[in-house]
Amino acid sequence: MPKVFVAQHHAEAHLVMGLLQANGIAAEVRGEALFTTVEAPTIIPGVAPEVWVAKSAHLPLALDLVRRFSRGEALPGSAGPTWQCPKCSEILEAQFAECWSCSTAKPGPVV
Repeated sequence: MPKVFVAQHHAEAHLVMGLLQANGIAAEVRGEALFTTVEAPTIIPGVAPEVWVAKSAHLPLALDLVRRFSRGEALPGSAGPTWQCPKCSEILEAQFAECWSCSTAKPGPVV
């Protein structure tokens, strides 16, 4: 079972896991219990939540999806270009009307 992503927090780990699962890749989040026991502003190897895929055969597609997610590129099923939160600079997919990180509304008309 290969690791494909190290998240900054629980929500990000579950978002990536959901992205992979929505594309037919069995995935799971590991390390959540360790992450809650450490109060650190930076990612500590082996402590941050990680996303792992069940089958090595899915690794190329999983890594491509993670790369596209990390770069803010269009993902399968996204409805248009990504947008950047004016408050926290998080990159979000077009379908989100507000930032999942800080709850700031999407600027401009919401489609």
